[in-house]
Amino acid sequence: MIAQIIDDRAFDIHVQPIWDFVHDQPLGFECLARFAQEPRRSPDKWFAEATELGLGVPLELAAIEAALAHAGRFPNHIYLTVNVSADALMAPDFERAIAGFDPDRLVIELTEHGAVDDYEGLLAKLSAYRAQGVRLAIDDAGAGYAGLQHIVRLRPDIIKLDMALTRNVDSDPARRALASALIFYARETGCQILAEGIETDAELQTLKLLGVAKGQGYRLGRPVTIDVAVSDEFFAAASGGAK
Repeated sequence: MIAQIIDDRAFDIHVQPIWDFVHDQPLGFECLARFAQEPRRSPDKWFAEATELGLGVPLELAAIEAALAHAGRFPNHIYLTVNVSADALMAPDFERAIAGFDPDRLVIELTEHGAVDDYEGLLAKLSAYRAQGVRLAIDDAGAGYAGLQHIVRLRPDIIKLDMALTRNVDSDPARRALASALIFYARETGCQILAEGIETDAELQTLKLLGVAKGQGYRLGRPVTIDVAVSDEFFAAASGGAK
């Protein structure tokens, strides 16, 4: 079934807004694959099964191509982010998957759920793309494999705080302390912090007080179809979403 899904591009692309708290408006969208096939299950389960079958990279690349094919429908100031494993980034076909897309509007979110066997090779690949204008984000910071090593060695442009840190950050001193440490690191190294999984007003306000200027989560906007995301109604309704 996975091979057929890849061949037929049998998935939908949804996008979730990324908010700029300073200007109170969306500045980008994270691209997410959604599957309607039976058995109904979350996207990570589909990607996990694909990886077990040796088809994880082809499925990732197919999803990236499908997402970026819609880029022209978004305003030019909006960037798109795509989730990429280290294996997919190192694959010969990755360059083809992003070909033709404005690199200044692309953020690669390097997923943090597996070991990196060749950091030197990965850094070389990333350096080539970043020299063209592509930005690098470390996804799920604080939750994945050897997270601090990942961050220190790759020196990302954006660190995405995992929802494990943002959830209840307003009431949990331990989460607040860990989030603050990463925020301090970002300031010292010149990268940006983007908080994931914001669900409540209290979490949002606490993160803003800590110095976080960008974020995403159900409090700010759920994933929607691209048709909805590019509509005038969406941007009109988005006004004031991060207040």
